[in-house]
Amino acid sequence: MSKKVIMERLKKLMALSRSSNVHEAAAAMERATQLMQEHQITEDDLVLSNVTECNTSFAWGAKVNPAQYQTWLWSMIQDVFGVECVFNTHSGHVTFYGLSGRAEMAAYTCDVLSRQLGRARADFLKSQNKRLKRQTKISRADNFAEGWIVAVRSKAQSMAVSQDERTLMLTYAKRTWGQTENLSGRAAREARGTSEAFGLGFREGKNANLHRPMSAQERLAIEGRAA
Repeated sequence: MSKKVIMERLKKLMALSRSSNVHEAAAAMERATQLMQEHQITEDDLVLSNVTECNTSFAWGAKVNPAQYQTWLWSMIQDVFGVECVFNTHSGHVTFYGLSGRAEMAAYTCDVLSRQLGRARADFLKSQNKRLKRQTKISRADNFAEGWIVAVRSKAQSMAVSQDERTLMLTYAKRTWGQTENLSGRAAREARGTSEAFGLGFREGKNANLHRPMSAQERLAIEGRAA
């Protein structure tokens, strides 16, 4: 049996161990204990197996020191879905991790919004006077992107996450990646016209399509079918 299959078997046995039938509960706990000993699985391993992770398919160009608007986007998605994330340097991808399949939904939403923002920022750059210095255009575009994210964030609702869940995700991160650091990102530089660019980005961001994708269980529930 693969480790994933063993973990799923253990979860079912642990659920049965809480049965009101004393004999069934005892038998399930005994079998669960045997499996854990056979495969050297601890109770912590079993609890941490409830955390899943999912990588974004979209990759940003800055693969070492991302821009502040990018980290703002990731932070917003963390709050909306009650997950955490790590930035994969040298690949530009982001890994979200959390409970209840929320990591997959977070990664999907991040891909959707990243592409929307990428297109909006690119269109803004094209609209700038070609005689402007490249640095001025980049500064304006970054401010535009920050304004865009602020607008999207104003429409989003945060998910309440218990302290136990946060502790679990912190433990998972330490075990998986070791010591991680919070990225603040490169703030957009000030230049002539950046305030106007931020305001334009904010107005554009109000039209962004922020939606929470449904999990498989949610889709089945709406369709009136059991998972």
